[in-house]
Amino acid sequence: MNRDEFHHGKFAAKFVLSTAILVSCMASGNAYSSGEEPSISKAQTATSLPVSFEDLLALPNEGTSPQTVPYGPAVEQSLLHFQSPIPARATLLVIHGGCWSNAYDRQHLIPMARTLALAGYNVWLAEYRRVGDAGGGWPGTLDDIALAIQRVATLGGEAPWLVGHSAGGHLALWAAADPALPLKGVVALAAITNLAQYAQQEGSCPSMVAKFLGGSPESLPDRYAQVTVHDKVFLKPINLILGEADPIVSPDQLAGFAETNTQIIAESGHFDLVYPGTPAFDQVIETLRNLIQIGSYGDD
Repeated sequence: MNRDEFHHGKFAAKFVLSTAILVSCMASGNAYSSGEEPSISKAQTATSLPVSFEDLLALPNEGTSPQTVPYGPAVEQSLLHFQSPIPARATLLVIHGGCWSNAYDRQHLIPMARTLALAGYNVWLAEYRRVGDAGGGWPGTLDDIALAIQRVATLGGEAPWLVGHSAGGHLALWAAADPALPLKGVVALAAITNLAQYAQQEGSCPSMVAKFLGGSPESLPDRYAQVTVHDKVFLKPINLILGEADPIVSPDQLAGFAETNTQIIAESGHFDLVYPGTPAFDQVIETLRNLIQIGSYGDD
């Protein structure tokens, strides 16, 4: 769906039963003999859409405890590993959002990470130093993302695909613009892409941009230019997904990207994209699978 269609209201949302999400994903890849298909718990569907951050936090955290692997000396520099119960189709590094602030950690994306692992991916969920942490903000947060990518590439035996949400989407795209980092591509969910523009908007998340970078766009133009991603060149496959009803990140953050690389999902909010069981999450799974297929063709 391109942005012109969105603005003219031509998109018709299609609600898919939550249990079909993982079934459809697994059908296009690994084949199982009788009894080999992993047991998949029914995805949680919110009682109302769009979902809230509180809805996300209320999701059950069920399953085997993930392995914790450090990638640096700081307590925040760690990865949670969710191993697929079947031969993995790809390695994913998930980067959570939260306005680059240590008021938000990775816990709210654990249900997403578990679901992606059950869908047949080797999943790593990163924590990193944020504003409020010693060494967080500029440039420590960026350094941590680069270190995490390098660590996952080593541990997983292959370059990962990045899945980033909100500020994590910004960090994933920032990393993808660096040809020296070992990654295969990015699915950026509700990503903040133009930091100078976003910093001028109202809200608690826009107010964090100056804290993240250490000053205003006027006082630090070079720094803002370095970390902004809407005008960068990407040599790897990328796709940006945004919810139509997102109150935190608006469609202006898609400006600068080719419409073939962007999607706007009707009737979806900021957190629907990372809440297993919503139509938006179903679209994220499909986009990820398609992008990985495209990337695989490029590797041949």
